[in-house]
Amino acid sequence: MEETKAFRWLLDVQPLWPASGGGQATQSTAHWAAGTAAQHALTFLTDGERARALRFYRPSDAKLSLGSNLLKHRAIANTCQVPWSKAVISEGAHKKPCYRPIAPSTKTLEFNVSHHGSLVALVGCLGESVKLGVDIVKMNWEKDHNTVMKDGFEAWANVYESVFSDQEIKDIAGFVPPTSGTDQDKIRAKLRHFYAHWCLKEAYVKMTGEALLASWLKDLEFRNVQVPLPASQMDASERNGGDWGQTCGVTEIWFYGKRVTDVKLEIQAFREDYMIATASSSKQIKLSDFEELDVERDVYPLQAQ
Repeated sequence: MEETKAFRWLLDVQPLWPASGGGQATQSTAHWAAGTAAQHALTFLTDGERARALRFYRPSDAKLSLGSNLLKHRAIANTCQVPWSKAVISEGAHKKPCYRPIAPSTKTLEFNVSHHGSLVALVGCLGESVKLGVDIVKMNWEKDHNTVMKDGFEAWANVYESVFSDQEIKDIAGFVPPTSGTDQDKIRAKLRHFYAHWCLKEAYVKMTGEALLASWLKDLEFRNVQVPLPASQMDASERNGGDWGQTCGVTEIWFYGKRVTDVKLEIQAFREDYMIATASSSKQIKLSDFEELDVERDVYPLQAQ
């Protein structure tokens, strides 16, 4: 039996599609969209996708929507070997984005997308036998640190009691960082542990196609959650270079009190502030390394398409 392979892409939209005159933080989305680079990129979306992107108040959010749709179209066109104009994004169960080929003989694609901060990630594989989920989290150190210092970490954890099981709340609130350091270092480590829990749960839920409002969220429990180190904290011998940090894949998954053994779940650190989790309904799938894409070279369609 041929091994199923999944590709993983990453796009940083922060440097893309700058508007003329002034910094992005001071611009409206309408002003940003009037820029030459943004106008060019927006032409590759459908009318509906373009309208949804331009509804965002902040250009940074509009850029994430634009980047997300561009990656979906490129993934469909590449994997299913159809022209860009035929790479139509549809919605499946629970409104999960999908590709529904017009001709029954056409190749199919399973994919999932996430965005946070300035990053957009997509994971995909040929066929429909494997379900995939991906999630990105970016830590907001200043905001989160101030909240924890004000209310304490137990109060912080209890805010999310509708998402996590009772045991997960205890694990998050009572987590003791494995290394010594300043009080601020310990809080940062505890926040990373919380965000690893969140990222893993989001990826799993997105794999199923449901949202964080799923009725069974508290019955899905992650144990022995390992937190990936950023590259700056890894031993020199373990670093692969660049912004990519450690990958962890030994988290235990429990659902309604029973161990789940047929799901592949891993989480990887990126730069200092990001973590990206990937979930697959098959442990036999091979996950590629994340490929950082260049929008001009790797994403935009050929004009002939």
